Amino acid sequence: MAGVENRRHRRYSLALPLKVRVKMQEWREAETATRDVAAAGVYFSLSEPCEIGSAVEFDLTLPPEMSQGNVVRIRCRGKVVRVERPDGSGRIGIGASIEEYDFVKDV
Repeated sequence: MAGVENRRHRRYSLALPLKVRVKMQEWREAETATRDVAAAGVYFSLSEPCEIGSAVEFDLTLPPEMSQGNVVRIRCRGKVVRVERPDGSGRIGIGASIEEYDFVKDV
């Protein structure tokens, strides 16, 4: 049936700062922002393509209004699960899973 939503986790449309590292032949790093966030993954865009299955690490920063008055940084590890064609600005949409995460304390 077309158009049926099969997600297990609620998705939130949030533009949060995101520092991303994608393992291609070597690790590549970029700064971007999320478009959607869920407990199991995030969606963001990059200027360079990557392949489905590539390892990905990203630091997700929650602003004070979302985290009881404190900035909270979460370091996540997962895999690229979706790659979309470039949009009008030439950016490529990336869906990535969250398989592990740690809260990062700033020193």
